[in-house]
Amino acid sequence: MKVLLKIENFREAVVVERINKFVVKVKDKNKIISAHLNNTGRLEDFVKKEKIVLLLPIENNNKLKYRLSMVQEKENIFSIIDTSLQMKCFEIALEKKYISWLKGGKILKRNFRINKSLIDYLIESKNKKYLLEIKSAVMKHKNFAMYPDCSSIRGQKHIKELIDKQLNSNQYESIILFIAGMKNVSLFSPNKNADQKIYELLKIAKNKGVKIKAIQIYFDEKRKSIILKNDNLPVYFIS
Repeated sequence: MKVLLKIENFREAVVVERINKFVVKVKDKNKIISAHLNNTGRLEDFVKKEKIVLLLPIENNNKLKYRLSMVQEKENIFSIIDTSLQMKCFEIALEKKYISWLKGGKILKRNFRINKSLIDYLIESKNKKYLLEIKSAVMKHKNFAMYPDCSSIRGQKHIKELIDKQLNSNQYESIILFIAGMKNVSLFSPNKNADQKIYELLKIAKNKGVKIKAIQIYFDEKRKSIILKNDNLPVYFIS
């Protein structure tokens, strides 16, 4: 386990209700405020009434001052549902050479356009170039982290684009990386029940040579740190 990032400017709050896909009402001390949510999943096990959450300040936003970034799993341990924070953690882990299967990797470009899609990263590692797309795996089933927790047309589109590039481009190889933002899991699986199309596309992608990878992170409130628990979380396809 490795420390990725120290965070001290968080505020603890309690969920009151989710207003819509992007806004959650929380109780901050004795005051009800609205917080931004950037994870567009259903998050039914995370963003629900009475859940203890951690808020981080949003800079340059006149409407909402805080983002709901983490949700308590158990005392002092929080799941990370903030997708921008997950991506920041990936970038730190890559820079510090903590990702064993991508050693020496460096980011050439963020939001790299292929056809009509934007892929999160163009990365170079060991004289190879990779298209890498990150997906947030914050649904839990038994000891599995899972993605998605609802149907995702956008997710389907990205996987199709990466399969196409893997098969038809001599320039790039493709990687789909799932970030499990929870401590209490030991495996990752695509969620067939939420989106069977994504499940089947990921199977095809794997068979065509696309790398399907997962890493595991969580926030330790006592240490005020985001921890990389596993840089190569095992990937299985459960039915």
